[in-house]
Amino acid sequence: MADVIIDITCPVCENVFKKKARELKDGAVIKCPKCGEQTTIRGTMFTDMIKNLEKGGNA
Repeated sequence: MADVIIDITCPVCENVFKKKARELKDGAVIKCPKCGEQTTIRGTMFTDMIKNLEKGGNA
């Protein structure tokens, strides 16, 4: 299965960058490549989506 890519918009500089949904686990810290702002992912929305897709469901 191909990786699901999510567009992330930085809350500070509004730069849009991409991350693999599989990497966006609860507690993961992502860093904006433009301004360096760090954002912590809360919840399991992205990993739940991947699990559902692997079972043949919809995103």
